[in-house]
Amino acid sequence: MDLNLDKNTITLYGKSYKYDSLIKNLSGLSGEDIYHFISNRGIALPRKMNCMAMISVLNEKIKYLHSNSLSKDYFQRLQHYKDFGETQLTELFKTICDENDFFHYRFNLLNLIMLNFAALALNDGEVQYLKTVKKSKLESFQDYSGYISACSLEQTDTFDGVHMEDLKKNLLVSSTANDIIELGAKYGIDIPQHLTRDQYYEFIVYYLDKKGKLSPEIQNDLSNMTLAGLSTFSRRNGVPLQPSLTKEDYVTYLFYFLESCEIVTTSINTIIASENYDPIEFKVDLSQISVFGEAEAKRIIHFEGDDDPEYNEKMDKIIEDINKPLEPTFIPFEKTEAVDAPIRPGEQTMADDDADFELEDYEIEEVNEEAKEAETEEVKEPEEPSMTDEEIHALIAKDQVEENTDEETVTDGEKIDISKVIKNDEYASKKLKELKNGNRKIAILSCLIGVSVLVLAFVIYALVR
Repeated sequence: MDLNLDKNTITLYGKSYKYDSLIKNLSGLSGEDIYHFISNRGIALPRKMNCMAMISVLNEKIKYLHSNSLSKDYFQRLQHYKDFGETQLTELFKTICDENDFFHYRFNLLNLIMLNFAALALNDGEVQYLKTVKKSKLESFQDYSGYISACSLEQTDTFDGVHMEDLKKNLLVSSTANDIIELGAKYGIDIPQHLTRDQYYEFIVYYLDKKGKLSPEIQNDLSNMTLAGLSTFSRRNGVPLQPSLTKEDYVTYLFYFLESCEIVTTSINTIIASENYDPIEFKVDLSQISVFGEAEAKRIIHFEGDDDPEYNEKMDKIIEDINKPLEPTFIPFEKTEAVDAPIRPGEQTMADDDADFELEDYEIEEVNEEAKEAETEEVKEPEEPSMTDEEIHALIAKDQVEENTDEETVTDGEKIDISKVIKNDEYASKKLKELKNGNRKIAILSCLIGVSVLVLAFVIYALVR
């Protein structure tokens, strides 16, 4: 395999293809397709690679945020964007990005995978397989990114795709207590609100041992203490945790757990990428955001290069459109005084005394309803049925992933059978496997139960005879 980015070509088995066309083609693969391909190879993606793919899209979206785009609290957290982990980046992407951004994320992710083909040991045959594989239905961004996360592993000293120390500081200033609990749950770490006596004892022993202050005598004393006694001991000896956990304690307990277990890592320590995959540095002018909420949008994001005329023109247009007053959808009726309708000669009113009213007999012409409907249908133009959400998404995907007609086709002899690739379930996620095979498993289970019932009935019948 050979990449020539200057000439925009990739060479597979001696044949050259347009590189951007190849990436656009691979961007049409579902997250499930990529998940099964990567997890079956035995070499996981670095989780940071998924983070970088999201960052490459979020950088441009952040530049055009205004004071009404997010809450003040969210903007405060966004100031720590450069240290966001995969979980925080995913939530931000869901909040400010659209379907077009989803395509760019997939494109940039596949570009990263191809740029790092050597580290991933990706060969010509596997790329040819991916080019020709029958594509599954494309999921939502949330499900797609979930599949990518499931076939990813950490690098040395990272967690959630970020260096542990950076993430620890970031969680303290930019996450809620619930965010930290959910982050732990994502990786199977249960963070309780209240520690049991045994959980608390184990943490104290771990902490004292880490500080070199644990002795057999102290450990024996601790083993005989109640939860209240352990709490008192912790306060007197500087143990940074109490049984009822605060937000800061959640972070402490999370990283205590991480340091106590072995984290499986990928062998890829360096990721080849261009500058647009690095998080943009910017400042947020929080003073422009009204505490009580203000209708008028203002510019609050400032970064190096924000004086570019093209950027300013586009940003000013966004602000102008947001602040444009809404046109009234209707004109209210003017209030007028009620007046009596004029009375024709000889006509009586309800105010006339001793007035006997008789309803006039009117001949009501019966209308043939079927004929009337038929006449209406002849005049009315036939309406086209509205497109479903699935059809709309399919149309978008078709436009975005349409292959370049200049790209050379692949012969059957160049394909590889994915079933021959070494299978390795080490990186598989049981939950996502069930998402893929759940209905199939139910069907198989139903068949097995049915067969079992028939066999049992036959045995009973044989015994009775």
